[in-house]
Amino acid sequence: MNTNKPPLSAADAEKLLDLLCSDDGFREKFALDPAGAMALVSSEAAAACETCEFSGPLASKEEFQHARAQLMEHLAASAAFFVPYCFMSGNDPSSAPNGA
Repeated sequence: MNTNKPPLSAADAEKLLDLLCSDDGFREKFALDPAGAMALVSSEAAAACETCEFSGPLASKEEFQHARAQLMEHLAASAAFFVPYCFMSGNDPSSAPNGA
């Protein structure tokens, strides 16, 4: 796994979470091709996530809404997809090791 993934800008993290919380078309694309979907966020987000992938069901809109604050902090401070399980259903990012 590449541990040199840069964090998203605050604007990109906000846009990503907006889309994951509300846009069914984006969510479908993200579930199938997260790196490709990130191109809809920005070219910088796409570059930061070009090798990103995860397995498992995408978290529901409600799960993203519930964990939005923790995800926002993680995406803008750490790195997108450094701990990709936080995007999967049933995972609470606040319970991840080291707040990841």
